Amino acid sequence: MAMKLLSLAACAAGAVASSSAAADAGASAPLSSSSSSSTGRILSSPASSSATRTLQDEGSGYTYSYLDDLTGYSLKYSSCLRVKIPQENDDDAVDGNVNFYNGRYHAQYAVYATFRVCGDGCDECETGAEYASEAGEFLETALEHWEGYCGNCAAACYRRRLEEEGDDDAAQLDCDACSAQCASYDGGSDDAADESAYVDCQEGFQDDDGLQLYYGPQCSDDGRLVVGVFYDDECTIKTKHDSPSFDYRKFGTAADGCVDCSDADNGGADACEDMYGEAYHCLNGKDQTGRDDGTGVCSAVKKAFTVIDYGGVKKRRSGADAFLKVFFGLLLLSAVGGFFFMTFTYYIRHRGERGQPMLSSDDVHEDEDGALGGQGQLSSPPAGATLT
Repeated sequence: MAMKLLSLAACAAGAVASSSAAADAGASAPLSSSSSSSTGRILSSPASSSATRTLQDEGSGYTYSYLDDLTGYSLKYSSCLRVKIPQENDDDAVDGNVNFYNGRYHAQYAVYATFRVCGDGCDECETGAEYASEAGEFLETALEHWEGYCGNCAAACYRRRLEEEGDDDAAQLDCDACSAQCASYDGGSDDAADESAYVDCQEGFQDDDGLQLYYGPQCSDDGRLVVGVFYDDECTIKTKHDSPSFDYRKFGTAADGCVDCSDADNGGADACEDMYGEAYHCLNGKDQTGRDDGTGVCSAVKKAFTVIDYGGVKKRRSGADAFLKVFFGLLLLSAVGGFFFMTFTYYIRHRGERGQPMLSSDDVHEDEDGALGGQGQLSSPPAGATLT
């Protein structure tokens, strides 16, 4: 199952001169781009060109290839997301809010699991496209696969039947690999009590008011698949009740495990065909298979996986910070300069007054006496003089 990982399918075409080799390279990738600026990783397939059907996505410039043969590939769970179910308008409710529970209207949401097409062993996955299927369908297919795979692993490895004649399933298993993958799956409690009983929407419990609530697949805060609590029997309107306490070993295996699409003996090929064939093939917010008829699944996938680059914002913020530093620096220098200017001006204005001597009390009295003499007032006669 050896395969080559190429960044662009065109690189393979450039390595040879013959037109037949170029045709094989152009049809080898599940996703390629006509623009060299594409950042998505591209996988090439060992399958022949007849195993692909090429579609052109005009919005993104990608050339997308539908794989009729998944040999040489693997499928890997990516994330969980909720997609709002559109409702028709009526006179009594607002669009998307037609269900009244617990004193208010609620919108309905469908839960989807997304996965990616990867290389052998899930060592490298393409990032240009996301594949989305209803969470219940994804879990049902995945758990059915792991149930058969781990059953074969137990028969082949745990019971030491590798050498038994006619045991074709055992001959195709790597005991070390399957034991590691199945350790978590088989380590949970019995089927009647684990999360696998609620792959489909099932009755859960009644609340304190006697309202019947339901269990079904739901998304956790970190994008994992869990069992949620819902008001309706379709599990589209979630409640605020906590999820039931399961160990989630089986859901965890479905999310963390790698499904080998080349493994026909242990159910991998059938599982890949079902998952891939029933999924929405989302690229640039559009379903490349034409099945997304107003459900908005691929649009929701695009929003969920859009990474916003704040690099430019940070650069603008850095410029603003520099401007503020310069502005406040100049303001501080202006304040200091103003202080010294006012001090110098005050000194210059009062320097002359400080240079003149201050008057004594005797000078004040002399001035007063002189002023009185000038007004004709009699002064005291000198000693020895007689008045006539």
